[in-house]
Amino acid sequence: MNLTTTQDGTTFHARIAERLAFSDHKAFRELLKQVTASGAKTCVFDLSQLNSIDSSGLGMFVVAHEEGQSNGWTLVIRGAKGHVDALMKLGKFDKILTLEEA
Repeated sequence: MNLTTTQDGTTFHARIAERLAFSDHKAFRELLKQVTASGAKTCVFDLSQLNSIDSSGLGMFVVAHEEGQSNGWTLVIRGAKGHVDALMKLGKFDKILTLEEA
């Protein structure tokens, strides 16, 4: 996982690029702690540069959604495309998460 983060007021932005897999679990948990500590009300995961994701990576988004609900922030996933977008649609992630086009 190649990760870049910024914050704009009450919105935390995390650009997740390249690949998201089980091996990124620890770093992803640290990201969620960072979002909560920031005091942000919204967290946007920009996936426009994410080329590959496995089932563990998809599960991390569910964990992020639950973490947000528990800590007062809302998760928005933006810009998924190609393989990543197809897997999210197949898994019906649009039923539980807020998905936005790039």
